[in-house]
Amino acid sequence: MSFAVAAPAQAACPTTATTKAFSRLGDSANYTLLSGANFETGASGWSLGGASIVSGTSSVPLGATSDAKSLRVPAKARTLSPKFCVGVEHPTFRLVARSAGRTWATLLVKVRWTDARGVVNETTLGSLNSNGYASWAATPPIALATALPLWQSGQSVTAQLVLDPEDYGGDWQVDDIYIDPFRRT
Repeated sequence: MSFAVAAPAQAACPTTATTKAFSRLGDSANYTLLSGANFETGASGWSLGGASIVSGTSSVPLGATSDAKSLRVPAKARTLSPKFCVGVEHPTFRLVARSAGRTWATLLVKVRWTDARGVVNETTLGSLNSNGYASWAATPPIALATALPLWQSGQSVTAQLVLDPEDYGGDWQVDDIYIDPFRRT
């Protein structure tokens, strides 16, 4: 039996500006846009691994009305977000997505982090099934901090989100990835 070892102790994550991005959908939580995750200025810091920035954006009203781009993640692509800080105060994240592939398409949403021994770990946080995403839709909150080896306030790890569509039939568009810093007003 083996256990994941927490990454070396890091200070608490820095405070970031927030917005009530999903308020029009009945979610009054504060969120922080993940770096570059509206894809309007490209994909700086992202490892696209076969994905690309395309014209066309979410019809879910989150960003500016002038938004015009999204991330296309085709079958066999594997996309990594820029690294970001996760602490216990980051319980969830949300994004908007649509399946542009076949009806059985699945998008695995994972988190990647490195433990104290330098071992890279990946944990699947959730999967999106094309049946619920035939057109643009916001995901429900997806657990983040509880999937990582974080047990106390002030402890954090550096993580990346991994978007990994099913190899056959998976073809997705993703936009507006927001992290919940658990600050309520």
